[in-house]
Amino acid sequence: MNTETDSLIEEYGEWLKHESSIRNTGEWNEITLPYLDRSNDELCFYAKTEGDSISLTDDGYTFAMFQQGGMTLTEARKARMERIACKFGAKLEADGQITLFAEDGRADAMNRYVQALSNIGAIMETTQRKVAEYFAEDVAAELDRHNVFYTPDVQIRGISSYDNNFDFLFQRSANHPTRFCQAPNRLDKDTVRQIMFGWNDTKQAPQRRESKLIVIGDDRETPLQEGAVHAFMNYGVTVIRYSELGERAPIELAA
Repeated sequence: MNTETDSLIEEYGEWLKHESSIRNTGEWNEITLPYLDRSNDELCFYAKTEGDSISLTDDGYTFAMFQQGGMTLTEARKARMERIACKFGAKLEADGQITLFAEDGRADAMNRYVQALSNIGAIMETTQRKVAEYFAEDVAAELDRHNVFYTPDVQIRGISSYDNNFDFLFQRSANHPTRFCQAPNRLDKDTVRQIMFGWNDTKQAPQRRESKLIVIGDDRETPLQEGAVHAFMNYGVTVIRYSELGERAPIELAA
């Protein structure tokens, strides 16, 4: 390792030490590091040492941030978090805490734990596409709960030769035509325009003219925008509120 690299690592170590803090809270020490989490706060967790061993926990903070962000912990999401935690030697506890225990190598354990928290926190990425995917996962979980069968994430080529993506496809049956479905995380004017462009492009193909479009809207935090709901209805599109999904899905979406 050359002298310049040695110097850079030493500078980084000094900066990290200067910008970090530790506060005794009794049996545990509260550690704050100069790394920003998804709430734009500095990364904070708790450590307890006994001899050469160390126990680390976030006291359920990461999971609480998921809930405050409106994210339901589906089985798929939980499995993803558990895989990430395991990768770094950490564990997702039943009560929502992310923990790590090491019998020695305390510095290495803290380094792995910080990476675990950062990578798990990245699941809360709030780009529009990610939020949309998360709501679609919640809809899929509800459909599964009511034994409604579907094909997820379907791409259909429209008459424009562009591919249009639909969150779900419900197959044609003796009682229903083929039903395409979108599950946007929000309903507003832009969403109506975007969905209707794709739907008009899709349904004009002769083999799909009897098909229907269903839009499932997320009303868990705030009511759906009535203007958007009426706009869809004026186009002959069925709108199902998430709060009604359990009641309506077995009737309107099952075969």
